Amino acid sequence: MNLYRKNVIKDHLHFSFVLGVNGGQSGEERDFLFLKDSIPKNATYSVAGIGKYEFPLAELSIKHGGHVRVGLEDNIYLEKGVLAKGNADLVRKVVEIAKKYGREIATPQEARRILHIKENR
Repeated sequence: MNLYRKNVIKDHLHFSFVLGVNGGQSGEERDFLFLKDSIPKNATYSVAGIGKYEFPLAELSIKHGGHVRVGLEDNIYLEKGVLAKGNADLVRKVVEIAKKYGREIATPQEARRILHIKENR
């Protein structure tokens, strides 16, 4: 952030919040809101909730206009006691959350645009 404030970094900023890690920042709503409100208004962000925080944080991020990262490396359960068979199960659950808030899922091309990544040709 210091380099951004000093105008050394001028490009788009994207933040990845990884919350709920033992010994790190908790996965509580207050911590998510603090981080979200601490970044520049024109920046984008994604949230990865670890363990039990994966879906509550995914919903908060979607609700507040952010993005989500899910995967078995962060959480192996769809809900308490129900193992996911693979990453696709976790993604499907987040897609349902996004639908609840009227959010469309970005295509790879749209994701590159959101993140200001040039497409390799």
